[in-house]
Amino acid sequence: MRVYALLLVSATIAPAQTNILTVNGNNDRTNANLQETQLSPATVSASTFGKLGAYQVDGQVYAQPLYAANVAIPGLGTRNVVYIATMHDTVYAFDANAFSAGTLAAPLWHVSLGASVPSQLLYGTPYDDITGEVGVLGTPAIDLSQGVLYAVADTLVNGAPVFTLHALDLGTGAERLNGPATIAASATGTAGPVAFDPLQHIQRPGLLLANGSVYIGFGSHGDQAPWHGWIVSYNASDLTQQSGVFLATPNGNGGSFWQSGHGIAADSAGTMYAISGNGDYDGQQNFSQSFLRFTGAQPALTGWATPTNWKSMVDNDFDLSGGPALITGTHTIVGADKGGNLYVIDGDAMGHTAAPALAAANITQVSTGSIFNLAVWSQGSSALVYVQGSQDTLKAFRVTGTAVDAVPVTAASDPLPWERIGLTVSANGSDPNSGILWETSGDYNDGTPGAIRAYKASDLSVVLWDSSVNSARDGMGSISKFASPTVVNGQVFVPTFDGVVDVYGLLPASAAAPPAVSAVTNAASFAAGTVSPGEMVTIFGTNLGPAGGLGTALDASGLVAASLGGVQVSFNGAAAPLTYVSPTQVNAVVPFGLAAGSTQITLQYQGQVSQPVALNVAQSTPGVFALDGSGAGQGIVVNQDGSVNSAANPAAPGSAITLYATGAGLLTPLAPDGSIVDSSSLPQVTLPFGALIGNQPAQVLYAGGAPGMVEGVLQVNLQVPAGAAAGNAVPVQLQIGGASSQQTITMSVAAPQ
Repeated sequence: MRVYALLLVSATIAPAQTNILTVNGNNDRTNANLQETQLSPATVSASTFGKLGAYQVDGQVYAQPLYAANVAIPGLGTRNVVYIATMHDTVYAFDANAFSAGTLAAPLWHVSLGASVPSQLLYGTPYDDITGEVGVLGTPAIDLSQGVLYAVADTLVNGAPVFTLHALDLGTGAERLNGPATIAASATGTAGPVAFDPLQHIQRPGLLLANGSVYIGFGSHGDQAPWHGWIVSYNASDLTQQSGVFLATPNGNGGSFWQSGHGIAADSAGTMYAISGNGDYDGQQNFSQSFLRFTGAQPALTGWATPTNWKSMVDNDFDLSGGPALITGTHTIVGADKGGNLYVIDGDAMGHTAAPALAAANITQVSTGSIFNLAVWSQGSSALVYVQGSQDTLKAFRVTGTAVDAVPVTAASDPLPWERIGLTVSANGSDPNSGILWETSGDYNDGTPGAIRAYKASDLSVVLWDSSVNSARDGMGSISKFASPTVVNGQVFVPTFDGVVDVYGLLPASAAAPPAVSAVTNAASFAAGTVSPGEMVTIFGTNLGPAGGLGTALDASGLVAASLGGVQVSFNGAAAPLTYVSPTQVNAVVPFGLAAGSTQITLQYQGQVSQPVALNVAQSTPGVFALDGSGAGQGIVVNQDGSVNSAANPAAPGSAITLYATGAGLLTPLAPDGSIVDSSSLPQVTLPFGALIGNQPAQVLYAGGAPGMVEGVLQVNLQVPAGAAAGNAVPVQLQIGGASSQQTITMSVAAPQ
């Protein structure tokens, strides 16, 4: 089957540079960038997209890279800057656009926040979850209004771990806002005060900026008792001022805020949502294994929702592990657990009761494996939620309100054994044709290379690009568990455990394989070697255009554009309107001004030009479109009553039918190339025109432009001969200017009444 795109009008307005200033892309924690216009299924393929380079840093990178555009760098002007924090307690600033010989330039600046903590010192035993050292673990956050990056470092001071909060100048890395501040906290339980002990905790969630404060969540070292869940907040303008403290279990144990590295979520009003892990719950002072809602600079608990089976979940280490995320513009919370359940909760319906309950919640088993990460593509009244459980396929479920469709909207073809993965959706708003789901996967324990894949977000069975296919060029380092790739302004930044952040993007034209044309055929008949003015042709080959296929667009003059997805086609130097482009097929309309004799056709894609193909030029090259796009069999024929002609709907002898063709040659009046046919001024065929149905002459009622379609697509109205033989495969043929269409098109004719 061949592909036809006769008319698809689209318009794109390029936005300003996008920033990614916090973990998971935004305070909704959706792992989504819905302002991405450069990367789409139409532009990402093996020939157009790949590894551009890597930032070399001094340790493992657990934190998600952040991106700030147009930052003033002293002595260098403004730069688009990528910020990377490492487990060696170093923060780096790199120029996002400074490429040199396939690698990236030296950092704009880097600062050390202290000595990292050897992981074997934690509890005096090796710490399996994190090997080597603990430094900056949670993703920092950026405040553009103050020009600072906030980061929490775990540092070794006099042989013991100490947590410090820093506010670093975006342009220089210098300490600002009276930082750094040593993090200390205490809370009161019935047994007395409980002090925050840095030796017992790690700072795993990404930082949150909201309500004029910086919120910092703490959890455990692999559930090694004793531990608690802490949220500590500081004045975002003065780090010497602690705003508040929340302790999840003042009269118990556990309740970590770890969230697989996700940040605490916040809506536009500053209401915050967090998830606590394994531990004690009584609904009065202890709030482990719960969805929690907070307000204020001093995080005050205002509601919660706890699974009724929280105790068995704790006993079996099936804690809440994925999220939280807010569906954009709502108070609907999405989360997941190690049992493969997806939770969708009405945040406004959270209760204040001691009895565990999930008010207005929907709990759906979406996988048999643990879920640690998710991505949410908010689409107005609903959203797609992407999840990947262990030993399971990547899936997308539609969520409307708190209802979850029982069957996934789409799923990948092959399962993956890993669940500690990264997920990010990039799209241009809610446009279903623009979405890509980026997934990093691999075994973080053995140091082997991971992989990043780009899936078509609306159809996960389509893998647009895979770093492991051309590993020599695109190979990724070992995966950083839970860390989602940062996708912004046409680039993808992937943290690894190898001391690098890999950078991917659209390849320079010189790096992509040039387009190669293998055949130029009539788009209807697939006859090759000769073209005519106004004929729609199909060009076959490799590396011809963007992945995923891209349909017709109109230019500023209202004409079908001669440049589509970076593709241009020329006949003797004259640009041809394009109705469809893809890597292996391009549909174009031959310019009407092409003179008889011969022509050279070239195809240009992303700055590279194919070898020219020589073709003959005739006055007409008629071809009739087949219903299945094969060039043969049942034609695209419409009966007089408007029904599609078929064996079940044959045309009666003497009735009128409409079929579609191309290659009729010059039309009159002649409009500019790429014109859309207006029914008020229909262009007519100028050459002698005839038709046969069942090998009998058929009266031509109309032969000219097809209203609403690009000029070059022909509409032909015929009267079925009274004596035409009945049957389901009656041949139909056009004769234009001495040339005939293919003999393989048929239609159905009814027996005479």
